[in-house]
Amino acid sequence: MFKRLANSFKYAARGIWFCISHEMNMRIHIVATMCVLYLSQFYNFTKEQFILLIITCVTVISAEMMNTAIEVVIDKVSPGYSALAKVGKDVAAGAVFVTAVAAVIIGVILFWDIEKFKIIFEFFTGDIWNLAMLTAFACLSYLFIAKGKKRNIKGKMKNE
Repeated sequence: MFKRLANSFKYAARGIWFCISHEMNMRIHIVATMCVLYLSQFYNFTKEQFILLIITCVTVISAEMMNTAIEVVIDKVSPGYSALAKVGKDVAAGAVFVTAVAAVIIGVILFWDIEKFKIIFEFFTGDIWNLAMLTAFACLSYLFIAKGKKRNIKGKMKNE
């Protein structure tokens, strides 16, 4: 029983790692989540607002993972062009888009505060160390997002 449970966690971790290493949009969502969670420290969010932020970020990341799973299965069962396969992939991508747009709307509603923007701006420009850390984060984020593996569209995976 414990071995099956341990294996289920191992398989889940493999799936998460596959998405991170093969899907640029997944890496974008991760960086956006990190930014949102970091910037939230400048706000006095209630527990409920912070939970909403977490649920919103997790929903987008989960939708991206489901999109990847759907794309991989479609590539496996329909390696050539298929109008129905295209529809399946487009609908899955549309689901991610809808969650991402909702996340942006929620973010604007929660974060839009000119006075807080000024405080954040002063935080990063008022101290060279903070500005250096922001610059380093931006560079590392770019490298993280840009790095990645290509998914083999013929349906063969390295471990298969």
